[in-house]
Amino acid sequence: MTDIILFGGTWEGRILADFLRENSISSMVSVVSEYGASLLSASQTLKIRSGALPREEMKELFQRERPRLVVDATHPYASHISQTIQDVCCELVIEHVHVRREGSPTDGYMVFDNMDQMIEHMNGPARDKTVFSTLGAKASSSLARIEGHGERVFTRILPSEESLHQALAAGIPPGHIICMQGPFSRVINEAMFRETRASVLLTKESGKAGGFSEKVRAADDLDMEVLILRRPDADRGVTVDEAKQMVLRAIE
Repeated sequence: MTDIILFGGTWEGRILADFLRENSISSMVSVVSEYGASLLSASQTLKIRSGALPREEMKELFQRERPRLVVDATHPYASHISQTIQDVCCELVIEHVHVRREGSPTDGYMVFDNMDQMIEHMNGPARDKTVFSTLGAKASSSLARIEGHGERVFTRILPSEESLHQALAAGIPPGHIICMQGPFSRVINEAMFRETRASVLLTKESGKAGGFSEKVRAADDLDMEVLILRRPDADRGVTVDEAKQMVLRAIE
């Protein structure tokens, strides 16, 4: 039996994993990639598993471990996995909580509800501009729909084999792929934007944990156009501190 199962891989997930380990709480952290697992530290009370977890496998895991609480601290844009966690917990009558990421103001910038709208803008009003994407490797196939992407698009992704494969498979040229772990300072962002001669920044509303303000401030310094992918369900869930209190109550 495992008291707490945490779905992480994010900054919030790492904070909560440290909390579980430091308090010797019987727990398991599930992350998608080996890279995400490498950022965590296991202990006698904290187990780490990596790899995708389809619905039926998730259900089997919950039935086997019988957690008192499941904590969803996945990426704010990973709506599919969050929905799966919620569905399985409801089916098995397991308490669960979603951890929300603190947002950042987006006033004054162009905000899009989905990737299709963003790509349409890049192939329309911004069709001749060089793009610097911080949307991550999963957006690679969408970025490849930008006309002239081989010359116009630069993408910054996590330094993992899986992320690099996704970008290359989508047709992003190797010389236009930057593999680095963030978040980044305003100065580093500005240096990258200058080096690539980008005039458009594509970003998610990733909050403080994702270095959102450092990205847009650097772009503003260079008079770049900032296009933001709207966060789904931005107000849903609890804070990291509230999640910690729920964990403590669950194990009492």
